[in-house]
Amino acid sequence: MAKSTDQELRFHDRVDAGRRLAEHLMAYRAENPLVVALARGGVVVGEEVARALGAPLEVMVARKLGAPGQPELGVGAIAPGVRVVDERAVRELGISAKQLEWITAAETEEMERRQRRYRGDRREIEASDRTVILVDDGLATGVTARAAIHALRRQRPRRIVFAAPVCASETAERLRSEVDEVVCVAAPRQFGAVGSWYADFEQTTDDEVLKILSRSPREDRPRSAVSSPSRVDDLVEACGRLARPLESLGDLDPLMEQIGDARYVLLGEASHGTSDYYVWRARISQRLIQEKGFSFIAVEGDWPDCFQVNRYVKGRPDVGGNPQAVLRGFTRWPTWMWGNWEVVALAEWLRRHNASRPEQRRVGFYGLDVYSLWESLDAVLRYLERVDGRALEAARRAYQCFEPYGGEGEAYARARVALVPASCEQEVVAMLTELRRSVPAPGAGAREAHFAAEQNALVVRDAESYYQAMVRGGEASWNVRDRHMVDTLERIMRFHGPQARAIVWEHNTHVGDARATDMAQAGMLNVGQLVRERHAREGVVLVGFSSHHGSVIAGAEWESPMQRMRVPPGRPGSWEDVLHRTGRPRALFPLGGDEAHADAFMDVRPHRAIGVVYDPDRERGNYVPTVLPRRYDALIYLDETHALHPLPLEPRPDGEPPETFPWGM
Repeated sequence: MAKSTDQELRFHDRVDAGRRLAEHLMAYRAENPLVVALARGGVVVGEEVARALGAPLEVMVARKLGAPGQPELGVGAIAPGVRVVDERAVRELGISAKQLEWITAAETEEMERRQRRYRGDRREIEASDRTVILVDDGLATGVTARAAIHALRRQRPRRIVFAAPVCASETAERLRSEVDEVVCVAAPRQFGAVGSWYADFEQTTDDEVLKILSRSPREDRPRSAVSSPSRVDDLVEACGRLARPLESLGDLDPLMEQIGDARYVLLGEASHGTSDYYVWRARISQRLIQEKGFSFIAVEGDWPDCFQVNRYVKGRPDVGGNPQAVLRGFTRWPTWMWGNWEVVALAEWLRRHNASRPEQRRVGFYGLDVYSLWESLDAVLRYLERVDGRALEAARRAYQCFEPYGGEGEAYARARVALVPASCEQEVVAMLTELRRSVPAPGAGAREAHFAAEQNALVVRDAESYYQAMVRGGEASWNVRDRHMVDTLERIMRFHGPQARAIVWEHNTHVGDARATDMAQAGMLNVGQLVRERHAREGVVLVGFSSHHGSVIAGAEWESPMQRMRVPPGRPGSWEDVLHRTGRPRALFPLGGDEAHADAFMDVRPHRAIGVVYDPDRERGNYVPTVLPRRYDALIYLDETHALHPLPLEPRPDGEPPETFPWGM
């Protein structure tokens, strides 16, 4: 391929190449991999891969054996303890055994010199029972890669993955028979030289290698063999002792005692499409509201849609009908997250609970998310049309600013980060300022309606930042979103007063403290971490959820039709596998005591996380490396779980929900 037609495949430099390569390797994060980079250029690429995966970085020196008089033509390669020779090339070039030995001796001397300089007196790489990702800056003939692979094989790793930004396609195909997987960002058939695929391919120096190694995590001792049978057996036994039965509402007593007077209880889920998670979160919420006076439930949903549910459960006269009609307002994909029969049951219970309570003590239902830029802007306009014509003008100017982008936050963001960026920031700030100056209209619920309008304006402000960060890529958009959700939670708490107590429903990836996973190493934070950091003195309890197998509602790709999918058994050595082996069909695991912080529990183990997009046949990327007692204060384990019941399942003619509906309230 000519370079002029392959600009999208070229890399700016090795750093750019490493970052792009890392995107193709994220599925391996859950395996606690060891990244081994081939010196020297591969070390620059390997640093970016190791950083993204939260993995230690090691260096290996392998040297090509160049033909006499043609050193660029490889006839073999060496790596520590290994020599690989292309016998056919040796014969065709007429290289004698004596010449080959002389070449090998010279390259061995240079290999050992570099090895001593890079590794000093440190022992050889410890790869036993590890997933090893071998990284180079390119794959041409593959002879050096083969030597390195053979050297690693002597360590008996569990898996070897070879990864490079650009690979000659035929070489990559041949190499697949020698490793578990070959990962290349690009594999052109007309390859040329590795350097032709880089705008900057300056030679990496020894000093650069040493600088990278000095700032990268290294391994000076063997990692705990968390997958060793004896260690897993010990952990299974310890988990069995820790488990509490979970069959009825009364079995939640230990969790209620653990929560005590905490003001923040965050309830996770391991998927967005599992009925059992919704039912048990509803049961916990019911007890928290009835017995401990919790003030509201805040969920991973859009503010405008959730506020309609809030108005329904508080019995507002203009929101009649039934909860199904209200929940069908959740039209943003994935609609099933909140448009389901499980939430219908929760909404009905909240409405009945609120019916006999005074206005100021009715339990609310709110959305914390940041996606609803256009819907929130529209809600502000509709509110101000009723209460304040002066502030309405500022809202209309903001609406007109966003209007050219067709109501799409992403389209606005792409224009915002273009060479001549557009910005609606001033209009949004002006709208928020005027809204805060306006006076709430009289009538029941007026104070909360004004609060909701202000929150919608804040969603517009933060959504602008979120969509910009999303288009730019990286972890920034995740952090913008989770900070927004925590800021929103705090505003709702202030609205409900100094005695307010909050229940939060979100995915485990938001609820479980990011610092106990590989998210922190990738520069990411989350809701659970932020709430702990900001409100530890007021009491914070994080509850995770997990299951071993079952079924789930998800999409095969973004915005695709929802499907009922199987959830395969948890992978060997994962937390799901360990908890399954306790033999408990359902159990509560309190993780706050000394028993749960014993050595066995502190292993980093894969913990399953299923999103709205899912492929049960490609689950490797659905596991998050987790230290369980640091991530959660308690875990609810359900061995077999069942798919959610989305609202498109129509009620029977008599108006009743489907017979499969899991009331469980």
